[in-house]
Amino acid sequence: MAFVGLCPGEYSSGETIRRGRITRQGNVQSRTALVEATWRVIQMDPEMKKFYQRLAAKKGGKRAIVAVARKLLHRLWTMFQSGERYQIGRAA
Repeated sequence: MAFVGLCPGEYSSGETIRRGRITRQGNVQSRTALVEATWRVIQMDPEMKKFYQRLAAKKGGKRAIVAVARKLLHRLWTMFQSGERYQIGRAA
């Protein structure tokens, strides 16, 4: 997640922990390609579409697409580690 820049920023002091926006410290081209791929995944995968719609209603479309992109990246990372193929509609 950090390579792409989709990790939340953190502003901490003592026992107080506050998380902020994404850091944007990663690779811009990779992040852009991931967000573009996420739009396509939302059209193909009903589980991801449902997740996007739920978040978009609460937080707005831009924040929702970034959250779905982060979830997609986590799925892809897990997929590459385990050697499995992407499964449409997988709840994880």
